[in-house]
Amino acid sequence: MNGQMRKYNFNEYYKQLETMSEPIMASELPKVKLNLRGIRDYAKKKGVSISSLSDTEKEMFMQL
Repeated sequence: MNGQMRKYNFNEYYKQLETMSEPIMASELPKVKLNLRGIRDYAKKKGVSISSLSDTEKEMFMQL
């Protein structure tokens, strides 16, 4: 930016705020318990990372 401040289009920002959906409150989120140790050990046993497990495998360690 060569030391110059970038000019920001505030009108565009305010338009975007008007169309933005309301935030989701934490109280509205479903209560989920996740067995972190279990999923970590399971992934380690398989020799893969947690993120590479399938959704079905991950669901084995979730309680709603």
